[in-house]
Amino acid sequence: MSGNLPALPQEGSYVFIGEGMYMRPQDRDALLEFVGAGNTALIAAKVLPFDLMFYLYYDECNYQTWEGESYMPDSLAHLNFAHPAFQSDTDFVFRYVSDFKNTITYWNYYPDHYFCEQDNGLRPIGRMNGQYANFLQVPYGQGFFYLHAQPQVFTNYFIVQPQGRDYASRVFGHLSEGTIYWDEYSRVSEQMAYNQNSEYGQTPRNLNDDHALRYILEQPPLAWAWYTLVGMGLLYMIFRAKRRQHVIPVVYPPKNSSLEFVQAIGRLYYQRAGHQQLAIQSIRLLRSWVRERYNLPWKDNPDELIRALSLKSGVEEALVATIVKDANNIPKYTSLLETELVKFHQRLERFYEEAR
Repeated sequence: MSGNLPALPQEGSYVFIGEGMYMRPQDRDALLEFVGAGNTALIAAKVLPFDLMFYLYYDECNYQTWEGESYMPDSLAHLNFAHPAFQSDTDFVFRYVSDFKNTITYWNYYPDHYFCEQDNGLRPIGRMNGQYANFLQVPYGQGFFYLHAQPQVFTNYFIVQPQGRDYASRVFGHLSEGTIYWDEYSRVSEQMAYNQNSEYGQTPRNLNDDHALRYILEQPPLAWAWYTLVGMGLLYMIFRAKRRQHVIPVVYPPKNSSLEFVQAIGRLYYQRAGHQQLAIQSIRLLRSWVRERYNLPWKDNPDELIRALSLKSGVEEALVATIVKDANNIPKYTSLLETELVKFHQRLERFYEEAR
């Protein structure tokens, strides 16, 4: 497909493969209508649109909202299917190679808390390493959505290998008969898809709306007219400013008093012997820093978090393990000694200095 996602009147299947997926509301509605009429959609992506998952994961399991996919760092993945018709006697092994050697990468999967055996809920039909769900079936209307968390297994590197072709053919074996609609238009990078689709993304959500400016920019003649008008306006402002520009006064930058504020709060906690509260505040800042800098959620599984944080930050795993252990245990203490607070603070300083 190219351009806007059109109406899909014929019977068949919709296929999308890419790191990130972004759909406008009208594209999403066209796809939902197509599948609801009894057709099939196969989507292999690391980032799925939140607007689409609102319809596919409407009945939440135990109030667990859709927060995207999880991932596991490793150099290889063992994949297989649950249904006997597609299941292989031996797992399909995919090795990630860079510079002619096995390299650790991130293999996405869907956490188990998304599955609660609802009639219209998410159902895992394929797993990685025998335990992580990587291939889902979702009933919608009269048709089905099939979601795959690892689009890299469909790249040329794996498809040219016999077992890669065999695995891909079994995945595509879930498609229904008829026309296949291959979507290239909705493909974006993983980071762009995260920014566009995430409820915490930086891109304004109102860009999805079908407003007049979007229509103008999608029509080449109107787009050129719009850019010409904006360019002429900018030129007018530049030359008008050069003719009537006054003396520019010296404007001193505002003083950053945030450091003094943090120091004052720290002294207040320290003077009142609030060592544990001071440590808890440091833990909150650490979790926020890790989430914003490395896009890593602070998970309940410490081993997985330690490996991922050490890999991304470049800090030795032993130091990361000690800090994660302290961050999980200190809030549970009834009190915290001054010596323990000092040691925890020294570890944090070393981590921030070594983190890349």
